[in-house]
Amino acid sequence: MAGLIERFKYPGDRSLVEKLIRYINSSDDPGLFHIDVYSLAEKWKVDKRVLLELFIRGLHEGIFIMEWEYHCPYCGGVASESLSIHNAASSNFCNSCKVNFNNKLDDNIEVFFSIHPEVKKISMEYKEKYIKNNIDGIKATKMFMWRKPTVIKGVDIIQNPVFRELMGEEVLLPDQSLEIMKTTILFTDIKGSTQMYTDLGDSKAFHLVRDHFRILFNEIKKYNGVPVKTIGDAVMGSFTSQAEALKAALESQKSLISFYRNHQTKPENERIEVKIGLHTGTTLVVNLNGKLDYFGSTVNMAARIQGIAKPNEIVISENIFKNEESRRVIISYTKTVTKSKKVFKGLNGEYSIYRISME
Repeated sequence: MAGLIERFKYPGDRSLVEKLIRYINSSDDPGLFHIDVYSLAEKWKVDKRVLLELFIRGLHEGIFIMEWEYHCPYCGGVASESLSIHNAASSNFCNSCKVNFNNKLDDNIEVFFSIHPEVKKISMEYKEKYIKNNIDGIKATKMFMWRKPTVIKGVDIIQNPVFRELMGEEVLLPDQSLEIMKTTILFTDIKGSTQMYTDLGDSKAFHLVRDHFRILFNEIKKYNGVPVKTIGDAVMGSFTSQAEALKAALESQKSLISFYRNHQTKPENERIEVKIGLHTGTTLVVNLNGKLDYFGSTVNMAARIQGIAKPNEIVISENIFKNEESRRVIISYTKTVTKSKKVFKGLNGEYSIYRISME
């Protein structure tokens, strides 16, 4: 047990590590093959994201293996499986239904953790029995077990900052993409960054920008988002929850404003003000420059919305404002939201946008 504990490089509650090691040492084959992580989290009264992070760290340390399963959306069967997202394909063929289908990270892609065979071997007899029972169950009941709330979906993994940090080599092949049906994309940019570099010089301006990156990244991660990348002085983040994306945006503005209020001695031209835009929709996860990235019209629209934001302001699209949970978040911060119509170059029609000022 001591050896396994030492292998977990976990900065959180070490008693949780000890509990997991006790589980590993006391479990039989069914308990260690396709481990029900989220049900364990409920049983142990632990946030499921916290326990998922611990399993990801265990994966990195060679204590677990991770399997990706691609379910047919028509019959529920497993059309394909792999030990890495690197082997994922945009679409698969179901031999039972004789149809092609597209893979969606927040729908038909399920992820399992099992004990690594070097830690504890699981009998092939049990694995074969498990697979047979699974196939028989699907044929008999037509139940789509991969849609249960305790299932780890592919999106839970790629939207986990620890997975991105530790398993950065886990990317798609360059010619493949995976769809996410609902992603909230956040874009930020700095007011007058070009002038700031001119006035202060590259070195000093860069240090100010780096401080603001740290604040933004912390808030994005705090609300279960992923800082996807920086583009010059801009930041792109992704979230599975509209409400959490909105909280991250609001708290980012609050934190930045507070940071500069607490540094009153800084001259005006050393105070960074940020413009933020948010939009929700379908995205494609792709491999760009050796990293998982997001692509599509939702990303483009989020960037356009950010482009019309003012300093210390958050601009959101109508599909975010219409969400009841999002409106509750807004009300908890401010009662002043300004609605307007906007025509975006290259797009037909007018779009309703909502401005939230933090000044």
